[in-house]
Amino acid sequence: MANTSAVAERVAAAHSLWLSSLPTIKRAPTGDLLPALLDEVGLEPITAPIVSAAGSVAATHGPVSDMAVSPDGRRLVVAHYGADAVSIIDTATMTVTATVSGIAEPYSVVIADRAYVTSASTEEDAIVAVDTATAVPFAAKNLEMAARGLAVSPAGDTLYVARIGDDRADVAVIDVESGALRAVAVSPVSAASVEAVQLSADGTRLFVALTTTSGGSLVVIDTTRCVVLGTVALGGSIGEIAAHPNGRKIFATGWDAELGSVINVIDVAGARVIDTIGVRGIPTSLVLGHDGDLAYFVDRDQIAVMCTATHEVIDHIAVGGALACLAAGPQGRLYAADYSGAISALQLGSTSDLALLAS
Repeated sequence: MANTSAVAERVAAAHSLWLSSLPTIKRAPTGDLLPALLDEVGLEPITAPIVSAAGSVAATHGPVSDMAVSPDGRRLVVAHYGADAVSIIDTATMTVTATVSGIAEPYSVVIADRAYVTSASTEEDAIVAVDTATAVPFAAKNLEMAARGLAVSPAGDTLYVARIGDDRADVAVIDVESGALRAVAVSPVSAASVEAVQLSADGTRLFVALTTTSGGSLVVIDTTRCVVLGTVALGGSIGEIAAHPNGRKIFATGWDAELGSVINVIDVAGARVIDTIGVRGIPTSLVLGHDGDLAYFVDRDQIAVMCTATHEVIDHIAVGGALACLAAGPQGRLYAADYSGAISALQLGSTSDLALLAS
Protein backbone atom coordinates (compact mmCIF):
# COMPACT_ATOMS: atom_id res chain seq x y z
CA MET A 1 0.00 0.00 0.00
CA ALA A 2 1.49 3.26 -1.11
CA ASN A 3 0.80 6.38 0.89
CA THR A 4 1.41 9.92 -0.23
CA SER A 5 0.66 13.19 1.49
CA ALA A 6 0.37 16.78 0.42
CA VAL A 7 -0.62 20.05 1.98
CA ALA A 8 -3.41 22.15 0.48
CA GLU A 9 -2.53 25.82 0.34
CA ARG A 10 -5.46 28.15 0.01
CA VAL A 11 -5.43 30.73 -2.74
CA ALA A 12 -6.87 34.11 -1.83
CA ALA A 13 -10.22 34.65 -3.53
CA ALA A 14 -9.10 37.84 -5.24
CA HIS A 15 -6.07 36.19 -6.83
CA SER A 16 -7.31 32.63 -7.33
CA LEU A 17 -6.36 31.05 -10.64
CA TRP A 18 -8.68 28.21 -9.65
CA LEU A 19 -8.67 25.66 -12.49
CA SER A 20 -8.06 28.00 -15.42
CA SER A 21 -4.94 26.10 -16.47
CA LEU A 22 -6.84 22.85 -16.92
CA PRO A 23 -8.43 21.71 -20.21
CA THR A 24 -11.98 22.92 -20.78
CA ILE A 25 -14.57 20.26 -20.00
CA LYS A 26 -16.61 19.63 -23.14
CA ARG A 27 -19.27 17.22 -21.86
CA ALA A 28 -22.77 18.50 -21.20
CA PRO A 29 -25.71 17.03 -19.26
CA THR A 30 -28.79 15.83 -21.08
CA GLY A 31 -32.38 15.38 -20.02
CA ASP A 32 -35.84 16.86 -19.91
CA LEU A 33 -37.27 19.45 -17.59
CA LEU A 34 -39.76 18.68 -14.83
CA PRO A 35 -41.62 15.40 -15.41
CA ALA A 36 -45.37 14.94 -15.32
CA LEU A 37 -47.22 14.76 -12.01
CA LEU A 38 -46.83 11.38 -10.33
CA ASP A 39 -49.73 8.97 -10.65
CA GLU A 40 -50.65 6.81 -7.69
CA VAL A 41 -50.54 3.16 -8.76
CA GLY A 42 -50.73 -0.11 -6.87
CA LEU A 43 -47.29 -1.67 -6.58
CA GLU A 44 -45.67 -4.54 -4.75
CA PRO A 45 -42.36 -3.94 -2.94
CA ILE A 46 -39.35 -5.42 -4.67
CA THR A 47 -37.43 -8.26 -3.06
CA ALA A 48 -34.79 -7.33 -0.51
CA PRO A 49 -31.29 -7.51 -2.01
CA ILE A 50 -28.87 -10.33 -1.36
CA VAL A 51 -25.96 -8.88 0.59
CA SER A 52 -22.37 -10.10 0.51
CA ALA A 53 -19.22 -8.64 2.03
CA ALA A 54 -16.89 -7.07 -0.55
CA GLY A 55 -14.00 -6.02 1.66
CA SER A 56 -13.23 -3.52 4.37
CA VAL A 57 -10.73 -0.88 5.45
CA ALA A 58 -9.60 -0.68 9.06
CA ALA A 59 -9.91 2.60 10.94
CA THR A 60 -6.79 4.69 10.27
CA HIS A 61 -7.68 8.39 10.31
CA GLY A 62 -10.64 8.45 12.66
CA PRO A 63 -14.29 9.35 12.08
CA VAL A 64 -15.62 9.85 8.55
CA SER A 65 -17.74 12.92 7.77
CA ASP A 66 -18.47 12.08 4.12
CA MET A 67 -17.61 9.69 1.28
CA ALA A 68 -18.04 9.75 -2.49
CA VAL A 69 -17.54 7.16 -5.22
CA SER A 70 -15.96 8.05 -8.58
CA PRO A 71 -18.30 7.75 -11.61
CA ASP A 72 -16.48 4.62 -12.79
CA GLY A 73 -16.67 3.08 -9.31
CA ARG A 74 -12.91 2.55 -9.04
CA ARG A 75 -12.16 5.05 -6.28
CA LEU A 76 -13.73 5.94 -2.96
CA VAL A 77 -12.75 9.33 -1.53
CA VAL A 78 -13.21 9.70 2.22
CA ALA A 79 -13.17 12.86 4.35
CA HIS A 80 -11.77 12.49 7.88
CA TYR A 81 -12.96 15.65 9.62
CA GLY A 82 -10.96 15.30 12.84
CA ALA A 83 -7.69 14.27 11.19
CA ASP A 84 -7.50 17.06 8.57
CA ALA A 85 -7.09 14.31 5.99
CA VAL A 86 -8.71 12.82 2.91
CA SER A 87 -8.04 9.20 1.98
CA ILE A 88 -8.36 7.64 -1.46
CA ILE A 89 -9.36 3.98 -1.59
CA ASP A 90 -9.05 1.48 -4.43
CA THR A 91 -12.50 -0.15 -4.40
CA ALA A 92 -11.32 -3.31 -6.18
CA THR A 93 -8.91 -4.20 -3.37
CA MET A 94 -10.38 -2.00 -0.60
CA THR A 95 -6.96 -0.60 0.22
CA VAL A 96 -5.95 2.98 0.93
CA THR A 97 -3.77 4.02 -1.99
CA ALA A 98 -3.09 7.58 -0.84
CA THR A 99 -3.73 10.03 1.98
CA VAL A 100 -3.98 13.76 1.38
CA SER A 101 -3.14 15.60 4.59
CA GLY A 102 -3.36 19.26 5.50
CA ILE A 103 -6.93 19.88 4.32
CA ALA A 104 -8.41 21.54 7.39
CA GLU A 105 -11.53 19.82 8.70
CA PRO A 106 -12.78 18.29 5.43
CA TYR A 107 -16.56 18.02 5.64
CA SER A 108 -18.25 17.24 2.30
CA VAL A 109 -16.79 15.52 -0.76
CA VAL A 110 -17.93 14.91 -4.36
CA ILE A 111 -16.17 13.42 -7.39
CA ALA A 112 -16.34 14.12 -11.10
CA ASP A 113 -13.11 14.22 -13.16
CA ARG A 114 -11.45 15.15 -9.85
CA ALA A 115 -12.52 15.29 -6.21
CA TYR A 116 -13.74 18.42 -4.45
CA VAL A 117 -13.69 18.78 -0.68
CA THR A 118 -15.06 21.53 1.56
CA SER A 119 -12.53 22.68 4.15
CA ALA A 120 -13.41 24.58 7.33
CA SER A 121 -11.50 27.29 9.20
CA THR A 122 -12.14 29.88 11.90
CA GLU A 123 -12.17 32.66 9.28
CA GLU A 124 -13.89 31.35 6.17
CA ASP A 125 -14.38 27.99 4.55
CA ALA A 126 -12.92 26.91 1.22
CA ILE A 127 -13.35 24.26 -1.42
CA VAL A 128 -10.27 22.28 -2.43
CA ALA A 129 -9.80 20.41 -5.72
CA VAL A 130 -7.87 17.13 -5.48
CA ASP A 131 -6.40 15.05 -8.29
CA THR A 132 -7.43 11.52 -7.29
CA ALA A 133 -4.80 9.91 -9.53
CA THR A 134 -1.86 11.73 -7.92
CA ALA A 135 -3.50 12.56 -4.55
CA VAL A 136 -2.39 16.18 -4.89
CA PRO A 137 -4.60 19.18 -4.02
CA PHE A 138 -3.94 21.67 -6.80
CA ALA A 139 -6.47 24.48 -6.35
CA ALA A 140 -8.53 26.09 -3.60
CA LYS A 141 -11.22 28.74 -3.51
CA ASN A 142 -12.40 30.69 -0.49
CA LEU A 143 -16.16 30.66 0.01
CA GLU A 144 -16.54 33.67 2.37
CA MET A 145 -19.19 31.82 4.40
CA ALA A 146 -19.57 28.49 6.22
CA ALA A 147 -19.82 25.63 3.72
CA ARG A 148 -22.13 22.67 4.19
CA GLY A 149 -23.47 20.33 1.49
CA LEU A 150 -21.76 19.95 -1.88
CA ALA A 151 -22.81 18.74 -5.35
CA VAL A 152 -21.18 18.60 -8.78
CA SER A 153 -22.89 18.70 -12.18
CA PRO A 154 -23.00 15.55 -14.37
CA ALA A 155 -20.59 17.26 -16.78
CA GLY A 156 -18.19 18.05 -13.95
CA ASP A 157 -18.06 21.72 -14.88
CA THR A 158 -20.12 23.30 -12.08
CA LEU A 159 -20.03 23.00 -8.30
CA TYR A 160 -22.91 23.78 -5.95
CA VAL A 161 -22.09 24.60 -2.32
CA ALA A 162 -24.63 25.22 0.44
CA ARG A 163 -23.45 28.23 2.47
CA ILE A 164 -24.53 29.75 5.77
CA GLY A 165 -23.75 33.34 6.79
CA ASP A 166 -24.67 35.58 9.69
CA ASP A 167 -27.64 37.04 7.86
CA ARG A 168 -28.39 34.69 4.98
CA ALA A 169 -28.29 31.19 3.54
CA ASP A 170 -27.57 30.55 -0.11
CA VAL A 171 -26.09 28.20 -2.68
CA ALA A 172 -22.80 29.16 -4.32
CA VAL A 173 -22.67 28.15 -7.98
CA ILE A 174 -19.02 27.86 -9.02
CA ASP A 175 -17.67 27.50 -12.55
CA VAL A 176 -14.97 24.84 -12.24
CA GLU A 177 -12.68 26.22 -14.93
CA SER A 178 -12.74 29.93 -14.08
CA GLY A 179 -13.70 29.86 -10.41
CA ALA A 180 -16.44 32.43 -11.03
CA LEU A 181 -19.02 32.31 -8.23
CA ARG A 182 -22.70 33.18 -8.38
CA ALA A 183 -24.88 33.12 -5.25
CA VAL A 184 -28.49 31.93 -5.31
CA ALA A 185 -30.44 33.08 -2.24
CA VAL A 186 -32.74 30.37 -0.89
CA SER A 187 -34.38 32.18 2.04
CA PRO A 188 -34.92 35.79 3.11
CA VAL A 189 -34.94 34.71 6.78
CA SER A 190 -31.74 35.61 8.65
CA ALA A 191 -31.92 32.53 10.90
CA ALA A 192 -32.14 30.12 7.96
CA SER A 193 -29.62 27.37 7.33
CA VAL A 194 -28.96 25.04 4.41
CA GLU A 195 -27.35 21.64 4.69
CA ALA A 196 -27.75 18.90 2.10
CA VAL A 197 -27.86 19.58 -1.65
CA GLN A 198 -28.65 17.08 -4.40
CA LEU A 199 -28.75 17.37 -8.18
CA SER A 200 -31.23 15.65 -10.46
CA ALA A 201 -29.60 13.01 -12.66
CA ASP A 202 -29.72 15.31 -15.69
CA GLY A 203 -28.32 18.26 -13.74
CA THR A 204 -31.21 20.61 -14.52
CA ARG A 205 -32.54 20.83 -10.96
CA LEU A 206 -30.81 21.34 -7.64
CA PHE A 207 -32.62 20.32 -4.46
CA VAL A 208 -31.68 22.04 -1.20
CA ALA A 209 -32.56 21.12 2.39
CA LEU A 210 -33.58 24.38 4.10
CA THR A 211 -34.26 24.88 7.80
CA THR A 212 -35.88 27.97 9.30
CA THR A 213 -37.70 28.72 12.55
CA SER A 214 -40.85 27.50 10.77
CA GLY A 215 -39.38 24.05 10.12
CA GLY A 216 -37.82 22.18 7.24
CA SER A 217 -38.50 22.57 3.54
CA LEU A 218 -37.15 21.51 0.17
CA VAL A 219 -36.03 24.26 -2.20
CA VAL A 220 -35.94 23.54 -5.95
CA ILE A 221 -33.49 25.53 -8.09
CA ASP A 222 -33.35 25.73 -11.89
CA THR A 223 -29.62 25.27 -12.55
CA THR A 224 -29.81 26.73 -16.07
CA ARG A 225 -31.11 30.11 -14.90
CA CYS A 226 -29.91 29.86 -11.28
CA VAL A 227 -33.32 30.80 -9.90
CA VAL A 228 -35.53 29.26 -7.21
CA LEU A 229 -38.52 27.52 -8.79
CA GLY A 230 -40.35 26.76 -5.56
CA THR A 231 -40.25 25.57 -1.98
CA VAL A 232 -42.03 22.55 -0.48
CA ALA A 233 -42.76 22.79 3.26
CA LEU A 234 -42.41 19.48 5.10
CA GLY A 235 -44.17 20.30 8.36
CA GLY A 236 -41.22 19.07 10.40
CA SER A 237 -37.45 19.04 10.20
CA ILE A 238 -35.33 18.05 7.20
CA GLY A 239 -31.95 16.34 7.14
CA GLU A 240 -30.45 14.27 4.33
CA ILE A 241 -32.00 14.22 0.86
CA ALA A 242 -31.69 11.91 -2.15
CA ALA A 243 -33.04 12.38 -5.69
CA HIS A 244 -34.47 9.46 -7.65
CA PRO A 245 -32.67 8.97 -11.01
CA ASN A 246 -35.92 9.55 -12.94
CA GLY A 247 -36.23 13.00 -11.37
CA ARG A 248 -39.76 12.45 -10.10
CA LYS A 249 -39.23 11.88 -6.38
CA ILE A 250 -37.07 13.26 -3.59
CA PHE A 251 -36.57 11.32 -0.38
CA ALA A 252 -35.74 13.29 2.78
CA THR A 253 -35.00 12.29 6.36
CA GLY A 254 -36.62 14.32 9.09
CA TRP A 255 -38.56 14.52 12.33
CA ASP A 256 -42.34 14.73 12.62
CA ALA A 257 -44.13 15.87 15.80
CA GLU A 258 -46.56 12.93 15.64
CA LEU A 259 -44.56 10.15 14.00
CA GLY A 260 -41.07 10.91 15.29
CA SER A 261 -38.31 9.93 12.86
CA VAL A 262 -39.57 9.87 9.28
CA ILE A 263 -38.68 9.62 5.62
CA ASN A 264 -40.63 12.16 3.57
CA VAL A 265 -41.31 11.49 -0.11
CA ILE A 266 -41.74 14.60 -2.27
CA ASP A 267 -43.32 14.65 -5.72
CA VAL A 268 -41.12 17.08 -7.67
CA ALA A 269 -43.60 18.03 -10.38
CA GLY A 270 -46.49 18.44 -7.96
CA ALA A 271 -44.31 20.23 -5.38
CA ARG A 272 -45.95 18.29 -2.56
CA VAL A 273 -45.23 15.66 0.05
CA ILE A 274 -46.90 12.45 -1.12
CA ASP A 275 -45.88 10.14 1.72
CA THR A 276 -44.42 10.30 5.20
CA ILE A 277 -43.05 7.04 6.57
CA GLY A 278 -42.35 6.61 10.27
CA VAL A 279 -39.08 4.77 10.89
CA ARG A 280 -37.24 3.65 13.97
CA GLY A 281 -34.10 5.29 15.32
CA ILE A 282 -32.84 8.54 13.83
CA PRO A 283 -32.33 8.09 10.07
CA THR A 284 -29.19 9.66 8.67
CA SER A 285 -27.00 9.48 5.57
CA LEU A 286 -29.68 8.67 3.03
CA VAL A 287 -28.56 7.38 -0.40
CA LEU A 288 -30.23 5.69 -3.36
CA GLY A 289 -28.89 2.71 -5.25
CA HIS A 290 -27.56 3.26 -8.75
CA ASP A 291 -30.84 2.26 -10.44
CA GLY A 292 -33.02 4.04 -7.89
CA ASP A 293 -35.09 0.98 -6.93
CA LEU A 294 -33.86 0.99 -3.34
CA ALA A 295 -33.02 3.65 -0.78
CA TYR A 296 -30.58 3.06 2.06
CA PHE A 297 -30.29 5.02 5.27
CA VAL A 298 -28.39 4.66 8.52
CA ASP A 299 -30.42 3.33 11.44
CA ARG A 300 -27.89 3.35 14.31
CA ASP A 301 -25.69 0.27 13.69
CA GLN A 302 -27.76 -1.01 10.77
CA ILE A 303 -28.63 0.02 7.24
CA ALA A 304 -32.36 0.22 6.55
CA VAL A 305 -33.46 -0.74 3.03
CA MET A 306 -36.54 0.95 1.53
CA CYS A 307 -38.37 0.21 -1.72
CA THR A 308 -38.62 3.54 -3.56
CA ALA A 309 -41.80 2.47 -5.40
CA THR A 310 -43.91 1.43 -2.40
CA HIS A 311 -42.01 3.42 0.27
CA GLU A 312 -41.82 0.35 2.53
CA VAL A 313 -38.79 -0.58 4.63
CA ILE A 314 -38.12 -4.12 3.41
CA ASP A 315 -34.91 -5.07 5.19
CA HIS A 316 -32.20 -4.10 7.67
CA ILE A 317 -28.52 -4.88 7.05
CA ALA A 318 -26.37 -5.40 10.14
CA VAL A 319 -22.87 -3.99 9.68
CA GLY A 320 -21.54 -3.63 13.22
CA GLY A 321 -20.60 -0.46 15.02
CA ALA A 322 -22.48 2.84 15.05
CA LEU A 323 -22.61 4.00 11.43
CA ALA A 324 -21.69 7.54 10.37
CA CYS A 325 -22.35 7.69 6.62
CA LEU A 326 -23.04 5.77 3.42
CA ALA A 327 -22.00 6.05 -0.22
CA ALA A 328 -23.49 4.21 -3.20
CA GLY A 329 -21.50 3.22 -6.26
CA PRO A 330 -22.26 1.58 -9.60
CA GLN A 331 -22.80 -2.16 -10.05
CA GLY A 332 -24.62 -2.60 -6.75
CA ARG A 333 -21.87 -1.44 -4.40
CA LEU A 334 -22.66 0.22 -1.07
CA TYR A 335 -20.05 1.59 1.34
CA ALA A 336 -20.64 2.15 5.05
CA ALA A 337 -18.34 4.01 7.45
CA ASP A 338 -18.63 3.83 11.22
CA TYR A 339 -17.62 6.43 13.80
CA SER A 340 -14.24 4.80 14.39
CA GLY A 341 -13.35 5.32 10.72
CA ALA A 342 -13.67 1.70 9.58
CA ILE A 343 -15.26 1.29 6.15
CA SER A 344 -17.16 -1.76 4.88
CA ALA A 345 -17.98 -2.54 1.25
CA LEU A 346 -21.19 -4.43 0.51
CA GLN A 347 -22.26 -6.04 -2.75
CA LEU A 348 -26.02 -5.85 -3.23
CA GLY A 349 -28.13 -7.59 -5.82
CA SER A 350 -30.38 -10.47 -6.78
CA THR A 351 -29.13 -14.01 -7.25
CA SER A 352 -28.79 -13.43 -11.00
CA ASP A 353 -26.93 -10.14 -10.43
CA LEU A 354 -24.36 -11.75 -8.16
CA ALA A 355 -23.89 -14.72 -10.52
CA LEU A 356 -23.22 -12.30 -13.38
CA LEU A 357 -20.65 -10.35 -11.33
CA ALA A 358 -18.87 -13.57 -10.36
CA SER A 359 -18.67 -14.88 -13.95
